[in-house]
Amino acid sequence: MREQKFFRCNHCGNVITKLVDSSVPVVCCGERMEELKANTTEASVEKHLPVVEQMGNGVFTVKVGGVPHPMTADHHIAFIYVQTAGGGLVAYLADKPEATFCRCAEEPTAVYEYCNLHGLWKTEF
Repeated sequence: MREQKFFRCNHCGNVITKLVDSSVPVVCCGERMEELKANTTEASVEKHLPVVEQMGNGVFTVKVGGVPHPMTADHHIAFIYVQTAGGGLVAYLADKPEATFCRCAEEPTAVYEYCNLHGLWKTEF
């Protein structure tokens, strides 16, 4: 299974993921987008690693960090992405740094989250 790739525009801040990778560079604002490398070790004061809580019946909640992450206009978690064996699930966040998912069809393999200030973070499922 391939690892999901995420890219960010260093001019406007757009973040995208490739569904099909045909090895063509991704461009935004006239320049190549930066491929984001997911952090997997917590090193900052704010907690960013996704934490998975099993709720039963195939339902699980992903929370960002052991303590709630700020969710302000200047510092927030934009999305949580759950990679599965055959694709993925995404939740765009608003007021809380968490989302609930169902593993009804496919088994999750990894969870990503994107902080607008501190980048991409990943936890293996």
